Amino acid sequence: AELIAASFGTVFGDKIGSLIVAMGIGLFALTTILSWSLYGTRCFEFLTGGKFVGVFQIVFVFVVVIGATLKLDLVWNIADTLNGFMAVPNLIALLGLSPVVIKLTREHFAK
Repeated sequence: AELIAASFGTVFGDKIGSLIVAMGIGLFALTTILSWSLYGTRCFEFLTGGKFVGVFQIVFVFVVVIGATLKLDLVWNIADTLNGFMAVPNLIALLGLSPVVIKLTREHFAK
């Protein structure tokens, strides 16, 4: 962010360049939080049949507030770990679907 702010600063001046970068980062963070909230709500709704969605949303807001008050390094480490955990169901699905992929691949190249 500092390098980008310095780059904008050479063209628009230091204050305006920093303001542009701060606004961009702020808008990106806001839209990311909103989209993750919607995605999580829809997934939770699917998994629970629509029950307890309000509880999920309250917990989500609570976690966002906690994340905004913790040290940045800790927040990044938690986010990286949880994003890594999201690979587990995908890897399980890949293993489960591998016979189908092998069959379709052989059919395709047999033509």
